[in-house]
Amino acid sequence: MNETPAKVGVGEEDMRREIGLALGALIVVNSTIGTGIFKTPAQVARLTDSMSMALAVWVVGGVIALCGALSMAELSASMPRTGGLYEILRRAYGPKLAFLFGWAKLTLLIPSAVGGFARLAAEALVALLGLSPNGPRDTALSIAFIVVAAGFNLMGVKTNTLQQAVITVAKYVGVAMLAAVGLLWPLSEHAPAVLDAATKIGPGGWAGAFAALVSVMWAYDGWADLASLSGEVKNPGKTLPRALIIGTVSIVALYLAANLGYARTLGLVGLQASTTGSNMAGANLVRSAWGAAGQSFLSLLVLVSCLGGTLGSLLTGSRIFVPMASDGVFVAWLGKISPTSHVPIRAVAVSALCGMVYVLNRSFEELTDGFVVGYFPFYILAVASLAVMRHKEPDLERPFKVPGYPMVPGLFVFGAVALLWGAFSSAGPSAGMSFLVMLAGFPVQWVWAKFFRGQ
Repeated sequence: MNETPAKVGVGEEDMRREIGLALGALIVVNSTIGTGIFKTPAQVARLTDSMSMALAVWVVGGVIALCGALSMAELSASMPRTGGLYEILRRAYGPKLAFLFGWAKLTLLIPSAVGGFARLAAEALVALLGLSPNGPRDTALSIAFIVVAAGFNLMGVKTNTLQQAVITVAKYVGVAMLAAVGLLWPLSEHAPAVLDAATKIGPGGWAGAFAALVSVMWAYDGWADLASLSGEVKNPGKTLPRALIIGTVSIVALYLAANLGYARTLGLVGLQASTTGSNMAGANLVRSAWGAAGQSFLSLLVLVSCLGGTLGSLLTGSRIFVPMASDGVFVAWLGKISPTSHVPIRAVAVSALCGMVYVLNRSFEELTDGFVVGYFPFYILAVASLAVMRHKEPDLERPFKVPGYPMVPGLFVFGAVALLWGAFSSAGPSAGMSFLVMLAGFPVQWVWAKFFRGQ
């Protein structure tokens, strides 16, 4: 039986459409620029062991992200309900899979994203203050950043998005400056070669390239987050596609420029040696040009970027529980909307609490691996639902249609499946544990439907 469009439930009518095109595009950018562009380039260089191949992986990742954003533009514009992927999965595949996505968001995806951003924000603050890394103190700082981000989210969507807009502009300009330094600053006579003699797969082989793609897609992730706020977007049929495409294209261009800058100034060996903290790729780049002032600039940029990422993850992640509560698919208490701030305050608070738990128990690498492994199966299903929905609901109004259908969504699905193969072949035990946490949603959904639904 076909899933019909859901009626707006209790609480959803209290959410206001206050996000226009500019704010929408900025939300996409803010959700994307976080930890990846600062920590990931070195890891990609190590996994590929080839500067040319490392750059090629960034290009492939950008193409996959853009194909995903174009696909999401059609889906979100035709089903503009708060919750984004939840509503798409529910309409295409039914409530059980939609519940599994909500379960994964609560127990895995939001905590992993929030925790990853908060951990690197703490690392950046420590570097900015000139302190040595300290495990307990850095963890406490991470938790403090999550508390601050939750507080900003509770102020209301317009206030929060305006704050994010300022942060987003600052960090986009900051990364653009980083790219400009790498591409334009005069090189010393000992500057490294920009590229290898020929494009090649390094000693890591194809497995290394696929593993690198996992890291790259963490850096590019964010292109679908605006869909979670579909119920709060003005004129969603036009605004959602435009904001998704503008935001994603601007990110791909920025990331490619930054990585070309890294390649020009650091070369393969220098980039591979750029690990964490004061030795990250961006830090090495600006330090070579601006000295100690460059190091402080990079630390401040990372701090602002990760604070914005924490804010954005809580903003977009918490919204899924509103339609789930309205549909009776999940606990109604979690999706309650505040009559004053018009945000799901309980969902924000619980999401922040889960992020704190993850920070206490997982490293940055474990957080990012868990996020990619947990999210991409749902991305694949969502993009594949383009074909399902065109068959299932052929008369559904579609203000935007994917150009190049079915090639564009097909490229995304192919790339995402290859990415998952690389993730499972190279990731540690934490990725497998994350997948098991996600699958635990099936028995939980059965118990909920049998004993608690309607209560």
